[in-house]
Amino acid sequence: MLAKSTIQDYINNFRRRLAPILKPGMGLRCLVHLAESGGAILEFTVGSDIENDDTYKEPLPSIGKALAGIEQRAFGGNLEGFSFGETNYILESNRIILIKDESLLQWDDAAAERDIQKLFFRNPRRAK
Repeated sequence: MLAKSTIQDYINNFRRRLAPILKPGMGLRCLVHLAESGGAILEFTVGSDIENDDTYKEPLPSIGKALAGIEQRAFGGNLEGFSFGETNYILESNRIILIKDESLLQWDDAAAERDIQKLFFRNPRRAK
């Protein structure tokens, strides 16, 4: 399982890199869904008057089991058998859900920058 300090460093870097994009007064709350194996899921909620706050849920056995406990519309059915590699993104209304594997390359400052770029600045012409 990932160290809480590794996850917290990533959240802080993601928040720092996202701040210039957000309007003044917007906050970013993060609910961390830990998995004993497979990584973690970061469920960010963006909105006005939202405190920058982070909450960690108790670890579940797998990333699929953690995903099953999150209300989202991207995946359905029996999610307990799902496995994910690298970083997967779900954008819904005022939420950004990042499903990240346990490779440390997915949790450093460079990964936070890559995730922001992919989420907000991806050039569709280069995505061939």
